[in-house]
Amino acid sequence: METTVGNHSNAIKCVEYCSEVNAIVTGSWDHQLKLWDPRTPICSGSYNQGEKVFTMGVCGEKLVVGTAGRKILVWDIRNMSYTLQKRESNLKYQTRAIRCFPNKQGYVLSSIEGRVAVEYLDTNPEIQKKKYAFKCHRIKEDGLEKIYPVNAIR
Repeated sequence: METTVGNHSNAIKCVEYCSEVNAIVTGSWDHQLKLWDPRTPICSGSYNQGEKVFTMGVCGEKLVVGTAGRKILVWDIRNMSYTLQKRESNLKYQTRAIRCFPNKQGYVLSSIEGRVAVEYLDTNPEIQKKKYAFKCHRIKEDGLEKIYPVNAIR
């Protein structure tokens, strides 16, 4: 059985399920995040991100959102009245994917430039010293380096 939960005014780019609050979260190119109760086709909240939503990941009760302008927004999905953190990606080019650590302490993000960054949610300077980035998805052929985007992280 197929059920349409809801819609956006532009393309939906990403969908996540948050078991912490039993909600489906959708991110769209209409700049909106929407929360949906999977038991009903009703939007329980719509939140403007300021730019197109390209990717997102659920870290327990936190939602990490990557937008068009290389912005990373961290929300507490239990209280979406304000963002917990606003960051700029350490990667130079467009963010493609975000995946949260299994321990919910941070996330990995990738970009179109063949790079991946490892980030931590805790803003403590000692914890932030652990973050790093690395190059990948590169092939050297005939003295030329071809760089491929990292489109997904699993």
